[in-house]
Amino acid sequence: MSKASVGFIGLGLMGAPIARRLAREGFAVTGCDIFPATLEAFDEPDTQRTLDPIEAARGKDIVGICVRTDEQLRDLTADGEIFKAQGEGGIFIITSTVSPELAQDLQREAGEYGVSVIDVGVSGGSHYALEGRLSLFVGGDEATIARATPWLEAIGTVSHLGPVGRGLVGKLLNNLACIANYGLAASILDLGVELDFDREQLREALQRGSAQSFALQVVPGMMGVRENSTAEGVLDLRNLLEKDVKLSAKLAPADNVAMTALQDACAVLMARMDRAASELKAK
Repeated sequence: MSKASVGFIGLGLMGAPIARRLAREGFAVTGCDIFPATLEAFDEPDTQRTLDPIEAARGKDIVGICVRTDEQLRDLTADGEIFKAQGEGGIFIITSTVSPELAQDLQREAGEYGVSVIDVGVSGGSHYALEGRLSLFVGGDEATIARATPWLEAIGTVSHLGPVGRGLVGKLLNNLACIANYGLAASILDLGVELDFDREQLREALQRGSAQSFALQVVPGMMGVRENSTAEGVLDLRNLLEKDVKLSAKLAPADNVAMTALQDACAVLMARMDRAASELKAK
């Protein structure tokens, strides 16, 4: 399947590098985005482009989706036309971070057209996508995943976590851990400032000790202290993270002790990012 035809819909921050990587690995890629400027920026050689998701899916062996929200994915698939266009035997791969229940709903709907669905939670930045080093949390049946393996292994390392929906559960747990850690990292730096430490000096010191973490590495940018930080950028990231926090909250009962602790840490980050955005606006 190394020369399979691929439609890839959603060419944003993660979608574009994934589509580029697939093209560089020999797949026949048609990229699609509803925004003309975003589509035009997808200038990978030997690929096709279209503004029409149905055309991007038509007759393709595999269709990859990387939209932002449940609502966008539901709108894209609402009438079943995209599955009909792809046709029997196709594989529909969800790389968006959406609710596991939506992935399961789409599996049932796509099955009416002979299309199989797998959900693939992706972890890693755009450079990891271009290098084929993403971590992939995958849900789906063994036979479909076997057929999709060349596509999956072109972009990263596969962890098959169970049937459709389980990949997204794994990705939401991954994101919940990350966001909670960001909240803790922001809190420890704020506490240090209150104790008369220089924020950056303290952060560098902590990174040399047992407190070192990826969260401490990236949280200054999330707090808007980098040169090119803007209030809009901080709020956009905050809202994206909050989407995943809300989705993850549905994975356990409201009184679950572990979930409560994690959600509390995430709430600290949301409030801190709101404050950071307000401070940037006031400058």
